[in-house]
Amino acid sequence: MEYIGTIEGDRGLEEKEQIVIYGAGKVGRHVLEFSRKAGWKKTVTCFCDGNPAMAGKLIEEVIVLTPEEACARYPGGTYLVASMCVRQMVETLLRYGIENEKIHIIRESETE
Repeated sequence: MEYIGTIEGDRGLEEKEQIVIYGAGKVGRHVLEFSRKAGWKKTVTCFCDGNPAMAGKLIEEVIVLTPEEACARYPGGTYLVASMCVRQMVETLLRYGIENEKIHIIRESETE
């Protein structure tokens, strides 16, 4: 993994061209909010979520894709794993060909 910690401590993301937030729940939404407040030059490309009912929905104007679809569309993206199911999510990304160094594990911020 490239980074494990809170989104506030993850440096260099503002320069990434494709950011995929894996997890459309509370932590994932916080990551999106933080990215916008921080004024990142590039916006979040999409969310991905393992819940098939979320696929195709919009969260703050950002599309939710299945993990398979997100990995197929953005194989060179930076993936922010924003959930409590970290191990399973990381294994899914690796299975779909995302390189280990492209995966960042984002845990809940202490300020939430």
